[in-house]
Amino acid sequence: MDGILPNKDLLIAEAASGKPITQSAATAIAAAESDITGRGPIKGGPAATAQSIHDRQENLLVMAGDVARKPTNEITKEDAAKVQRAESRALGHPVGKDSLSAEVQSIAAKNENKHQG
Repeated sequence: MDGILPNKDLLIAEAASGKPITQSAATAIAAAESDITGRGPIKGGPAATAQSIHDRQENLLVMAGDVARKPTNEITKEDAAKVQRAESRALGHPVGKDSLSAEVQSIAAKNENKHQG
């Protein structure tokens, strides 16, 4: 880190574009912030922002993995909603039609139509 902290807005913008923040990167930011302050990370500062983004991204990976391990014909609208919430939180904005959650929603809708027809 060389004593230079990333800008919180830059971290947020990068996350919004899908760039992952690793645990080691979040830890390095926290260490640099601690070195600068001499007291530890700043509440709401770049280290806290990086850790929060990392945690939300990890939650998305867990949620998507749980759904991906289900047989395709068992994916429900509830599964799609969970993935959508996690993806929106990980990116920091609503997801669009080309998102992972849109794909899961499409699968869930097809499954629901099969069960109704």
